[in-house]
Amino acid sequence: MHMVLTKCCDATPLFNNLTHLTIESNRKVGWESLPSLLKNSPNLETLVLHGLVHKATNRCGDVCLCRPYKEEEEIPTCLSSSPVKVLKIMKFGVEIEKQIEQVKHFLETMPNLEQLILYYDTSFEEYVIEVSSQLQRLPKVASSKCNLQLISDQLSLSSTIPSSVSMKWTSLP
Repeated sequence: MHMVLTKCCDATPLFNNLTHLTIESNRKVGWESLPSLLKNSPNLETLVLHGLVHKATNRCGDVCLCRPYKEEEEIPTCLSSSPVKVLKIMKFGVEIEKQIEQVKHFLETMPNLEQLILYYDTSFEEYVIEVSSQLQRLPKVASSKCNLQLISDQLSLSSTIPSSVSMKWTSLP
């Protein structure tokens, strides 16, 4: 898949049998082909992103926040039409503020998302709790049945987004 994401082509083939996709993020590689790939993967259920860093371009569509859109501008909608139910983000926590904004964007635009799993690269429990709290306070999300899981070396938190009364906390051995 490396070639698919680095080469933006005119016509992306249809991937009817693709149900699981893993993408290794890289600062030197943009996500230009990701909108087309998501659009042409009608049965994609699980998307795994190894990090959220990528080369900022103006051709990522609505997948990322590389390019801010003006209110009157029509935003491409590959995420809102994506069938992805499970989004796993590995190596979360490098540029935390930008990454939190990106995760909020996913939550606000992916209506079929049932589970978001963040593998937070930190040993500080308070950081995990703070990120969980920020994401639970989102005023609107695209999927009312999304379960958020934050996993770090020391702690695992699970809750429903938007915030529900119950929150499960598990200390890891």
